[in-house]
Amino acid sequence: MTSRDTMPWAGQRLWVMAALLAGAQAGMIALAPGLLERADPAPTRVLAFIVLAMLGGAAWFAAIGPLERLPPRRVAICAIAVFGAAMRLGWLGTPLVLDTDALRYLWDGALVAHGISPWGAPPAAGVPQGFGEAGSALHAVLPFAGLRSIYPGTAQLAFMVAHWIAPWDLLGLRIVMLGSEAAGVLLLAALLRRVGLPVMRAAVWWCCPLLPVVLTNAAHVDALLPPLLFGALLATLSGRGALAGGLLGLAAGVKVWPLLLVPLLARWLPAGTRLPAVAAFGLIAAATLAPMLATVAAPDAGLAAYAQRWLVNNAPMAWVQAAFGSGAGAALRPLVGLAAAVVALAVARQAPGEPEALLRGALIVAAATFYLSPAQYPWYAVWFLPFAAALGCRALLLPAVLLPLYYAFFPLEALGLGAVFAQGVAAIHLIGVLLMLGLSRIRQPGNL
Repeated sequence: MTSRDTMPWAGQRLWVMAALLAGAQAGMIALAPGLLERADPAPTRVLAFIVLAMLGGAAWFAAIGPLERLPPRRVAICAIAVFGAAMRLGWLGTPLVLDTDALRYLWDGALVAHGISPWGAPPAAGVPQGFGEAGSALHAVLPFAGLRSIYPGTAQLAFMVAHWIAPWDLLGLRIVMLGSEAAGVLLLAALLRRVGLPVMRAAVWWCCPLLPVVLTNAAHVDALLPPLLFGALLATLSGRGALAGGLLGLAAGVKVWPLLLVPLLARWLPAGTRLPAVAAFGLIAAATLAPMLATVAAPDAGLAAYAQRWLVNNAPMAWVQAAFGSGAGAALRPLVGLAAAVVALAVARQAPGEPEALLRGALIVAAATFYLSPAQYPWYAVWFLPFAAALGCRALLLPAVLLPLYYAFFPLEALGLGAVFAQGVAAIHLIGVLLMLGLSRIRQPGNL
């Protein structure tokens, strides 16, 4: 059979997968009003949501090959752009599904818009003057109201912009994150062209069904990372040190972990551009991180509480705590942080080569950071999934299919079966990735 003969079948397969994915998304949207975290949703409804999410994920996963092999013609690009946008737009009017982080984003955005530091007194200290009834209503349902904000400066700027767009409304956050996603997919396409990889891999990322749930519905701030990181990599490949350093500093102001990419980018930048890169990175990272870090020693600091106590969806660490007690888990936390730093340094030791190797290094650092993190929320997969899409790494795209199992935490916890989730269900996505990585190494030795 010739390649021309296979094209009609590939097209039919894409249509079938698109229909399955669209149907799954529609079903999830229909279920959304009954999935408020504070309303203790029925376990059957949560199960239906998980099944639909994984069905849509499986359809997307099966379509990766035909999708990335599509010729990058205008009709195909426009159709994919519309399809991905439609998936997201369907979520704009929905309530938050099994998630409340965006409520804190709204609060922090209002604080910054009113000239109040979000790292000062925690919300439990009271409602600031000028917040009105909307602020009081939000204050009554805020998660972790006893902790100061955990979100650094770049994130806070995004929250402020969202507040300007639509005060006290999720729509403002969703618009900001949707705009960031659109910028990210355009920069990914530019990066793929620069590296010489199939540009339609950007379509694989844009059509990933996990994203509308965690970045549009839940409006997680992780949406800001891909455009900043892709921009930093493009600037690195172009030898523009100051731009690369500045963008990486902004990325560290979204989530702190991009600091681990500093050695990799420094290794790849031409020697003459490293000083401007360090200066730009240092200035911007200091501006975005210093105000938060200045309060990290406070007893109610959100970052300190997160680092010391959060354990979510990480089965190996849950196994350690179950076997040896919480003290062992506490002792393990700094060690996994050190392990992430060791991975980052080891990756940076490799001499620069083909541009694709820079993306591979970023993928390894980002994925290692995720899988070493005590908290492995589905939206944290945004740290590495776009790099996996760029490199066509199926094993590290599989989490987009399996991570919706995280939502089983809520009914299992309500039934007193939290340990079943932490030590059993939470292991499934890791086991799937490890098995697929092992198979890919057997089939293609030397590949990631």
